[in-house]
Amino acid sequence: MKKVLAIALALAMIFSLAACGGGGSAKNEKKVINYANGSQPEVLDPISSNYAKTSIVMYNIFTGLTHINADGVAELAYADSYTVSDDGLVYTFHIREDAKWSDGSDLNAKDWENGFEFHMRPENAARSYDLKKYVKNAEAYYLGECTWEEVGFHATDDYTLEITLQDPCTYFLDLCCTYIPYKTEKMEGNPDWSKNPETYITNGPFRVTKIVDQQGFYTEKNPYYYNAENVKIDEVNFIWIDDEAVELASYKNGDINVSDNLSKEADETFKSTSEYHAAEKIGCGYLTCNTEHIEKEVRQAMAYALDRETLIDLLGLAYEPATGLVPFGIHWNGKQWRDVANEKDGGPLVTYDVEKAKQILADAGYPNGEGLPTYTYICKNTETAKAQAVQNMFAQVGIDIKIDTYESSVYWDVYDTEDWDIGDDGWTGDYDDPSTNLFLWEEYREVNADGTLKDARWANDIAKQYDALMKSTYPETDNEVRMETMREAEQLIISDMPVIPTFFYTDTFLVKPEITGVVKCYIGHVFFEYADIVQK
Repeated sequence: MKKVLAIALALAMIFSLAACGGGGSAKNEKKVINYANGSQPEVLDPISSNYAKTSIVMYNIFTGLTHINADGVAELAYADSYTVSDDGLVYTFHIREDAKWSDGSDLNAKDWENGFEFHMRPENAARSYDLKKYVKNAEAYYLGECTWEEVGFHATDDYTLEITLQDPCTYFLDLCCTYIPYKTEKMEGNPDWSKNPETYITNGPFRVTKIVDQQGFYTEKNPYYYNAENVKIDEVNFIWIDDEAVELASYKNGDINVSDNLSKEADETFKSTSEYHAAEKIGCGYLTCNTEHIEKEVRQAMAYALDRETLIDLLGLAYEPATGLVPFGIHWNGKQWRDVANEKDGGPLVTYDVEKAKQILADAGYPNGEGLPTYTYICKNTETAKAQAVQNMFAQVGIDIKIDTYESSVYWDVYDTEDWDIGDDGWTGDYDDPSTNLFLWEEYREVNADGTLKDARWANDIAKQYDALMKSTYPETDNEVRMETMREAEQLIISDMPVIPTFFYTDTFLVKPEITGVVKCYIGHVFFEYADIVQK
């Protein structure tokens, strides 16, 4: 009760700061969206974070060479034209000549180069550098193995940006949404640049006005945005609420008008209304196993012991049981990749089968789990119910786990240690290709800067075979060959089970009836650039 009261008081203070509220119905009243998506992310800058909650903020205050349009498809944005070399390796973009930063200063191609170089500096230890591996020598620069001049990302003049790829990439325009500029003069030597609106200079449809720790991240329409004349919303306020019940109550009473962190009660209350929206999302939840602590047969038994359908029902989630690591929403020559792979594989790669789980343990010398240690399962404190359900399912086959929960702000610090056996995790992809999920377990993802293994600590012979298969798809231009190779790679990783798939994500969210044009695309990001508030 005390916690709910404290949160309610905090919300009252938040919404007193959010001028004019969210209705936007009175004449000349500002059109304001108060958006809630759970607790405050650990960090709120695009360099130190690769978390979805941070990314949602970033995509509304930054815009790349391309961006996601109102139909959820990538199109040109700050680049108004481009050409591609015959070999598919060199993309030349022309930057809009009237481009401006959110402070009104000129924005040009050199800002894109400076931003990319800053992001890739080894000393900045960017967590969200994964997509940069497509650019020639970018990963080598990140690892300190080459000079900047050797990297394929350079402005040839004020309005021309030339990007040379490591290998051809048929979905490169999708990736260009992530290539955003930074006003590096505000960032150099200033580790707190993203905590102050005066230094948090951006180029998206909205710009930062106020940052209140543990309360909200406040933005207003950016008058210097290249497409500002078509942005209808005056303010978007990202409100942090770490209690689903409070978020639902805040939505019901109108304090927030877009809710993106739905409880089971919210789902049941609004599912049959026009305010309830569901969107396909190319994400997969999974349990990461520390392979140095849990042997292969035990990992396999865990995978078969998971009743994913029951887990979904217990938690009230609008998800699908994960039958592999590549989710629905990713395509194979126009068909759902998952459907094609399941058909070729003769069925799902992962199923629920308690008897099979028991048999695997018995064959491995652990009948009914005898002789196994108690494993440590770590998760965020918001995932306790899920962890307890998993604990009960594992117990049915004789596998005992103890649950350690952490605040979201420290969870990933614990995850980067050796002090756990099973970690709750998941990933939402960035483009329509199975590599957006499968690349996660390639060798380069498994080594920290100091040379120690991270994540699943997966570095056996099967991991090396997996890595070789994935890397063979980089230069491959025959899409059918690429798809078959990645299907083989997925089979390989599932056979060794360093990670145990749980859910394929579906995004559900609530939007008040007076709000139109809120876009949630297949990568789970919410865009307010196309939204409006209309009088009913």
